[in-house]
Amino acid sequence: MTKKDFLHRIRLYVLISNSIATKSVKETTRLVIDGGADAIQLREKTISDSEFIKLAGEVRDIATKNGTLLIINDRVHIARKVNADGVHLGQQDMCALEARDIIGNEKIIGVSTHSITQAKQAQEDGADYIAIGPIYPTRTKDHEPSVGIEIIREISGTVNIPLIAIGAITLDNLDEVLKAGASRIAVCSAIIGSKDIYSSTRQFKEKLDGVQVHR
Repeated sequence: MTKKDFLHRIRLYVLISNSIATKSVKETTRLVIDGGADAIQLREKTISDSEFIKLAGEVRDIATKNGTLLIINDRVHIARKVNADGVHLGQQDMCALEARDIIGNEKIIGVSTHSITQAKQAQEDGADYIAIGPIYPTRTKDHEPSVGIEIIREISGTVNIPLIAIGAITLDNLDEVLKAGASRIAVCSAIIGSKDIYSSTRQFKEKLDGVQVHR
């Protein structure tokens, strides 16, 4: 099974950032993987490239040992250097076409989208999955207005690559997100910012395990 084949089986995708996590990045990685995360994204916007390479290499070793996908946020060249499974790009980052030239055809490329137009463009540019959001207002993306729950239904019918709902998703609003048609979700603060990271991950995964995966 290729990395891209595995992408279609993802239900729970956890974003890890030192500024939010209640444990170290490495310990957080272990806890979310043990709790059932299918993929993790390492998102560190402020540390130097040399620091990031070291950290990403350590996280990659943990993820690889456990068969969990590791996606690097934004830093395409570092994703290639540490042999991560893929890279995730924002609307202000390079486009998927440029990233593909750097990272190669076997790696996964994800793109953050906030509208149907952006979702279609990401697919056209060769993205392997899109993240749509923020579904709810979120402190980690306070410069992006929330797009609401209905966009999940709207985009589901317009793209044929995996769609991951993201943005202040919690255990309290998860049912609403699932009812809107999402079968994959990305979570940050509600898991890595909790006192019990393992338990929080487990609770999300258990709710998602019964959901039929679309595409």
